[in-house]
Amino acid sequence: MFLIAVSYSSSALAFEIVIKLTGHESFPGLVSVDAGTGKKFDRLCLLGTEARGSIDMNFIMTLSEKGIPEGDYQVSKAFPEEKWPTLSFGANGALRFVPQSETLQKSLLTLGKQGLALHARDFYPLAGKMTDNPKMIRFFSNQLFERLVERWGTLRISNWDMGRFHDFYRRNTKSDQQWKIRVTRSALQTVKNICAPLKVQRKPGGELE
Repeated sequence: MFLIAVSYSSSALAFEIVIKLTGHESFPGLVSVDAGTGKKFDRLCLLGTEARGSIDMNFIMTLSEKGIPEGDYQVSKAFPEEKWPTLSFGANGALRFVPQSETLQKSLLTLGKQGLALHARDFYPLAGKMTDNPKMIRFFSNQLFERLVERWGTLRISNWDMGRFHDFYRRNTKSDQQWKIRVTRSALQTVKNICAPLKVQRKPGGELE
């Protein structure tokens, strides 16, 4: 499980993004954000095997086998070789994190990645910038995902949560570099207690409890 925390040195406020990872395919982890002065955004669940749409299960399974690359990260732009259609972080895009220490860089490289990235289900709005043919939108959306997973360890949240996360992030961000990030692990049961869907039980007469 990953934990990301960020602090902004030019103010007394803490700017924290926390990602807790378990390495488990069903409940990969949690995301939380703290912009200081009571502005918090937490309990975003990373999606696993039950998710539909773009998800890199190979990376999640690799974490369970080789461990969590714990340490400090910072926000990054897309690499030029990704040929990403936008420079800024959007609700239907991805927020990337690069490791700050050489040791952590090497650890990620053993996983075949250069950093981590949060993303939602698809990239349709961005794909629309790449083609005038509506029938090709899905193809280009899948292509963008393939470009992302080629270099980044991708962590998926729902489209709805990504919209909420993006709105909070943009409202509280003057510079992407104000967010300093740290990744750590967490126990599976801790994440499962929060992210497992509620089970609705029916009484013998068919009424919901």
